[in-house]
Amino acid sequence: MIQQCLRYAKGYVHINFYGEEKERFLNLCSANDIILWKLMPQGEGQMACMSISDFKKLRPISRKTKIKIRIAKKRGLPFFFQKSRKRKAFFLGILCFCALIYTLSLRIWNIHVDGNITYSTQTVLKYLEQENIRHGILKKSVNCAEVASMLRREFPNITWVSARIEGTRLFLEMKENYNQEQEQQTVDQESTPLDIVAKKSGTVMSIVTRSGVPLVKVGDQFKKGDILVSGTLEIKNDAQETVGYEYTSADADLYARTSYSYYDEFPMEYEERIYTEDQKDSWFFTVMNYRVDIGPSPPEDQRYDQVATTHPLYLTENFVLPFTYGTIQTLPYQIEVRQYTKEEAATKANANLYMFLKNLTQKGVEIYRKNVKIDTSESTCITKGKIQVTEKITTTAPVKIQEVIPERTSEE
Repeated sequence: MIQQCLRYAKGYVHINFYGEEKERFLNLCSANDIILWKLMPQGEGQMACMSISDFKKLRPISRKTKIKIRIAKKRGLPFFFQKSRKRKAFFLGILCFCALIYTLSLRIWNIHVDGNITYSTQTVLKYLEQENIRHGILKKSVNCAEVASMLRREFPNITWVSARIEGTRLFLEMKENYNQEQEQQTVDQESTPLDIVAKKSGTVMSIVTRSGVPLVKVGDQFKKGDILVSGTLEIKNDAQETVGYEYTSADADLYARTSYSYYDEFPMEYEERIYTEDQKDSWFFTVMNYRVDIGPSPPEDQRYDQVATTHPLYLTENFVLPFTYGTIQTLPYQIEVRQYTKEEAATKANANLYMFLKNLTQKGVEIYRKNVKIDTSESTCITKGKIQVTEKITTTAPVKIQEVIPERTSEE
């Protein structure tokens, strides 16, 4: 492929040669380092391709062998420019295109953010836009060291930032101390006295207490809002009288048996989309934030779905142009009203129940027992019942500070 491009750039010719000493002609060409390709019979003679510089060496060889040579075709940029030398608008267009490419290469057209976890890419780009660092800015206006310093000042969790420009792209690589916020919350919890309370009613299945005073044991039932592990520690004297309180942040793993009420209902009639074979494709392209559609729009009274595929344009690996193009596939369809059979309705109801149970399992809930019934009628399918599970149902609440009862003296 590269060799073909080089030949086209330098220019080459298709020749036809005739005579009785064709074999001697080819041997002399080889001896004089004249390269021929695409050699094949052409009527009574032969056809071949050769470069312009080699063609100029053929005159003495053709005289020795009495071979007649004719140029059949001319190919390559030298001949193209020679034919187009009077087309001033064409060359002006090439000049304008080169000037446009050079102008575009002076600006930033893509800002790539990598390594961000706590802060989204859109948050970082929005802040940079407020600081006049946006797509389309001149590369010479961007101070990479200053950009990195601004990001570290604005976002406290970012501990390291590297900014560099490659082609028309601004690369921002960062590292975050994303555990800092979690560690701060842990410190706050440890310094604030907390009780562990129930988010819903249930029965205790297991409890492991690390700090605080457990108020329930395995098998106990509780209600929503009950304190399960207290962060209040009583201080007693020798007579086992409460003389004061100390407070801590209660910490425990408590699993309880609870239940969920499940209810799902859907109609037996449903609409199904029947796609027709009259599919149409159209094109679109975007320049910056402007979009131009090419092709007819679907009728307003027609129902259809559209699937769009977008392709960004790259001049080189790092030269991202501010242009995109793509195709839009229009899929017309018709609506048909259909009726579930009892078997189909049961299958759909079981699928909905499976997704509900799957979501519970992904949250760390262990399914213990399910008692669900499916009832179908001519109009609706209803699924309802109870699902018993084992799960964590605790949250924390600030400890209620108790009044300290002053200790009575013997004189009183």
